[in-house]
Amino acid sequence: MVKELYLVRHGQAEPQSGSTKDFQRQLTSKGYQDASKIGLYLKSKEFYPDIILHSSSVRTTDTVNRINEQLGIDLDHIESSEEIYEASVRILLRVISEIPAELRSAIIVGHNPSITYLSEYITGAEIGHVGTAGMVHIQIPFTSWSEVSEKNCDFIEYISPEDIY
Repeated sequence: MVKELYLVRHGQAEPQSGSTKDFQRQLTSKGYQDASKIGLYLKSKEFYPDIILHSSSVRTTDTVNRINEQLGIDLDHIESSEEIYEASVRILLRVISEIPAELRSAIIVGHNPSITYLSEYITGAEIGHVGTAGMVHIQIPFTSWSEVSEKNCDFIEYISPEDIY
């Protein structure tokens, strides 16, 4: 059974200032709009993930909330994780490997450069740079998420909010 994975970078966030910690940065109005576009895109494709995993930072949480305004996923299927904030590819691979095998689809919302590096690592595709609110669609040709490894998944497409009308 093929599994579907979307790796999403959070929407555009306000610049870091002396009074705001990176973890607490909020989305800009463009960040909110782009996250809504991503949700609308997924809804148009009738993609309703079994689980959404995201960094616990403010900007990724807000991105997930905006996406979910369009999808209406039960909140029991959305999980925040401090591990995903500033995660390495190794940590993100572990997060993926811990997704229960019976789940067929997932979205992970995180940060760059990890989202780009992980996308390229598991697909072998040259993506270059996942922009804010950018999304990489990947198919996993295994029955278990724990089988995801270097260059053994299929790159389907990269979607930027600018590509969505």
